Amino acid sequence: MNQPAPVQIIDVSGFARAPFEPIVEAFTRAVAAQGGGGAALAIRHDGELVVDLVAGDYRVDSLQLLYSVSKAVTATAAAMLAEAGELDLDAPLAQWWPEMAKSSTSSITPRMVLSHTSGLASLDRELTYAQLLAHEDDEAIGAQEPYWEPGTALGYHAFTFGTVMNGLFRRALGTSVGEVVEQRIARPHGLDLWIGTPDSVFDRIERISSGPRAVSASRAAFGAASDIPPSSTARLDPALDIYNRTSTYAAEMPSLTAVGDARSLAAFFAATLDGTLLSESARDEMVRPRAIGPDLVLGMPMHYGSGMQLPFPQLPLLGPRSYGHEGAGGSVAFADAEFDLSVAWTTDVYPSMAGASPAFIALLPTIRHCLTTDTRGEPKR
Repeated sequence: MNQPAPVQIIDVSGFARAPFEPIVEAFTRAVAAQGGGGAALAIRHDGELVVDLVAGDYRVDSLQLLYSVSKAVTATAAAMLAEAGELDLDAPLAQWWPEMAKSSTSSITPRMVLSHTSGLASLDRELTYAQLLAHEDDEAIGAQEPYWEPGTALGYHAFTFGTVMNGLFRRALGTSVGEVVEQRIARPHGLDLWIGTPDSVFDRIERISSGPRAVSASRAAFGAASDIPPSSTARLDPALDIYNRTSTYAAEMPSLTAVGDARSLAAFFAATLDGTLLSESARDEMVRPRAIGPDLVLGMPMHYGSGMQLPFPQLPLLGPRSYGHEGAGGSVAFADAEFDLSVAWTTDVYPSMAGASPAFIALLPTIRHCLTTDTRGEPKR
């Protein structure tokens, strides 16, 4: 007679304060739904840390490579510099970057890159991993022709977003995105958040694991017919090996190599709400809709501000005043101005379909329920 399989016990450490107590059980289910690995969830509400949970293989001090959540950090750094008068996001890149002065790219602005409308969505030239670490993508992007007339269409700049923003920071300011994040965001506010991570914390970074990969039939057909090549890192390593290398953690690739924890990400997004990092007007400028509609790279409807994802069908977040970013490896972080809330989920389980972890997406209704419903199940007044 077959014996039943043993029941897995998922230990959760941390806390969830009112009104978020029900999130503990929902979080446990989310971690179980991943089928292994670990995850962390942090929520700040009205300026307070109200949820701080860790489960599965995660430790209380685990860090995670964040993939494209990095873009939200980069976008905020750019918005801070713009507000300080140090960077004009609406001036032509050619003002600082001579190679961009050719006729096909002379109209491109940093804002177009941040909103994925510049046309510089990928590189025709294939680069090795060593060449990416040596920042040879900077030279390649200067020679790249846009895939559409700048400013006329939307297409996700998966890797080149970081190439251009780092090149801009270096030329206009004499510094890098990672240095700005360290000096103006992470260090002053006590955040475990880096783009270009020091080796002293490498042993805290959880390795990404993945199972079978999947893609919808429509996305597969769209990708096969597209004239825009996959991003540099996607072409290099579909097996994810490069994302578990210490050389990747240390690299300053502002599209994808940010490393942090959920607690710090929630604090970071809370600081975009409370005036700590940006004034309300600067934040509104960053999250004002800039591009919405079919994405020529991803083949589905997307919605962007200046570097922030805004709610779209596959990731509705909490509503129209939410903004943030998902990462291909499953991690997600966002803020919502209506609820004065910031949320961060990190995971070391790469989902079958790249992007926000389905386990996290399943938590969104519970978070909304806690915000809008009292303990008797009645709508809050």
